[in-house]
Amino acid sequence: MFLPLDRKPDWKNPPLITLLLVLINVLFFYIWQHSDEERQTEAFENYVYSGLFEIEAKEYHKFRNLKTRLSERDYRQFTPRAQDVFQDMYQDADFQRKLDANEVITPDNKSYNEWRQKRDKFSWLWDRVVINKYGLNPSDPTLTTLFTHMFLHGDSWHLFGNMVFLFLMGFVVEIILGRLVYLAGYIVAGLISGLTYVLLFHDQNGVGIGASGAIAGVMGMYLVLFGLRKIRFFYFLFVYFDYVKAPAIVILPFYILTQLFIEFAQDTNINVTAHLGGLLGGIVIGLVAKRFHKTINTDYIDENVNLEQYQQEYEEAQRLLASMQIDEAREKFERLLKKYPADTNIKQQLFVVSKYNPASEPYHKYAHELLRLSGSDKATVKIIHDTFIDYAAKAKPKPRWTPDLLISIAVKFAACGYLDDAEKLVNYLIKAKRDYPRNAEGLSALVKYFNGVDKNKMAQYQKLLLELYPGSAEASHVR
Repeated sequence: MFLPLDRKPDWKNPPLITLLLVLINVLFFYIWQHSDEERQTEAFENYVYSGLFEIEAKEYHKFRNLKTRLSERDYRQFTPRAQDVFQDMYQDADFQRKLDANEVITPDNKSYNEWRQKRDKFSWLWDRVVINKYGLNPSDPTLTTLFTHMFLHGDSWHLFGNMVFLFLMGFVVEIILGRLVYLAGYIVAGLISGLTYVLLFHDQNGVGIGASGAIAGVMGMYLVLFGLRKIRFFYFLFVYFDYVKAPAIVILPFYILTQLFIEFAQDTNINVTAHLGGLLGGIVIGLVAKRFHKTINTDYIDENVNLEQYQQEYEEAQRLLASMQIDEAREKFERLLKKYPADTNIKQQLFVVSKYNPASEPYHKYAHELLRLSGSDKATVKIIHDTFIDYAAKAKPKPRWTPDLLISIAVKFAACGYLDDAEKLVNYLIKAKRDYPRNAEGLSALVKYFNGVDKNKMAQYQKLLLELYPGSAEASHVR
């Protein structure tokens, strides 16, 4: 089995529609379908032990002119022979339709009243079972059951397997297409899946249930959107499992072969027709979306391809730098920065390259870009601190400080434990530019972060804040 495990959900922007669909399916099964098994058993026992099965089975033999007959023991004990007859009779849409229309056992039949009473009781019990009433019967479809059947499941394993596949592919397609288009595609694929089942099996009585047709549609959309792009698959064969990268489209022949094997080599009640119908519907929806939907997230589709290309170019630039091909390394990194202007790693490498000429404009430029990084987390502030130490020591003819830059750095340093450097910067600004109003912000940061570390210094800077900037908001806060 192949499972696409190429992406991780972004929980800062969660796949709300996929999670909602999973939740609805789970709630439908564990709440709405909660008593189905007991109700189904009650209805079936009534059908057999009330004598209704015996009456209708005999009529079925006449209706189809069957020569085989069941014994009284078959009826009483519901033997395998009786089960086979029941299966044939139940799936025979023509017989069931005429039976319900009183055309098999007619009102002028002497046993009609007895049969009708038993039949009405059984029908009432049968319709209490959610899957019987809201599952999709190909011989008697309705708009309601075309929709509801895709949210019903036969058992917990059926539900679990479907929800795993829905989540693994659904959250990816949701990010690419957007929530509303993805939801519409899911519903339409489920409807196409149901209609395919109805068109090909309209002469059979029964119920089709499960989200797998709609999920096959999501798979079809996934295949169209990723096409020949390589993605990461998890696969397992008996006890062996591993990961492999392959074009997304390989899912298609593998899935079709699996479905054909299920259909022709296994005796199961898996609705292969609905799966293939949903898959085809999803492929069509994906093609239409690619053609007409203007907001497809192509960056997300190409994310891994771009990442591989980025890593190759980045590593090549690092090799050039390591071999002291400075100009070539700078050109590589600058081209990368144009593609990824917010990438801090590239800016750090360009800062390293420019260190060979600390009087150059690039050295000052990339130093300032790193010093002005917006984050306040420890990793970001460490980059700022390392850059500050290097720039302060090496810049020629001297560092190009501004009061705003220094006070912003000082506040971040204080918050992340670089208190000595924060203290030096604040004291420098007080001496060099005492009337600068943001000095109060720096003093307030020292008061805050020396608290619990050095009470004397906390009191010292608190006093200084109140003396030098008594009208500031920070002073008011201290008071």
